[in-house]
Amino acid sequence: MKYKVGILVAAGMVLTVSTAFAAVHYQTLKNNRGEVVYEKKTLEEANYTPPSKEEQLRSLKSEGYANELLKEGTAAIFYVASDIPDGKTYTKSKGISFTDVSALRKKMKDQSVKILDSLEGTYKFESASVTFAPITEVNPPSPEEKAAIGEKLRKQAEETKKEYAMMPVELSKDHWILNSTYIKQGKRIRVSMSRTSGKETFIVHKEWDFKEERLTVNGVEMIFTDFGTGKNIQWVYNVPNTNQTIRYHIEASNPISKEELMKMAEAYMN
Repeated sequence: MKYKVGILVAAGMVLTVSTAFAAVHYQTLKNNRGEVVYEKKTLEEANYTPPSKEEQLRSLKSEGYANELLKEGTAAIFYVASDIPDGKTYTKSKGISFTDVSALRKKMKDQSVKILDSLEGTYKFESASVTFAPITEVNPPSPEEKAAIGEKLRKQAEETKKEYAMMPVELSKDHWILNSTYIKQGKRIRVSMSRTSGKETFIVHKEWDFKEERLTVNGVEMIFTDFGTGKNIQWVYNVPNTNQTIRYHIEASNPISKEELMKMAEAYMN
């Protein structure tokens, strides 16, 4: 999420687009080494096991503690006491909110991300939130280390006689998610950017009805999606001299056209 996009589009250059409609498989995005960095999978394909009701409850409780106890721009590992003391922990973080685009741009300086004052000259910046990833998500602890952290927090909860225990964790300096909103006469455009060094996998349901189309805009591969009530377009940018990518995602509810989203995407490439 930074920017100059992989290909710089010269002013006045005619937009060249080639399209290929998706078949039965979901479209993916790859980095400049040909590795898949964004994909969709169904619950079955991902072998996803839904959390138990107990786990869901503890996760919700940890989210509540995070909202109450964490300051903006911080993260912590939470342990929630329950009738099942299995040592399970939950890592939570709180983003930093912005309503001033200049302040956001200053915060994201040196992050290779392009922050726009407006989209198409008419949708004005409204607000944004940036969340830097906890270092434990970028470099996960070993099973033994994770178990030790859980046991430490379990004892802490017992000693303090609280329903929870928490341990602050450091934030990554270059892995983050930025969500911003642009508005025009009540209609909003959502722009999300995520900088990562691995693969992002999004879980979808087989029953979800949406249509994907692969676009190549001035050499940059993109995925356009029509999900019925709205549309989005996304692509990745390879961060120079790193193995990281930034995935851009622009989305709006209807009425919005593919051509409008393409023009907005192009603005991030200039």
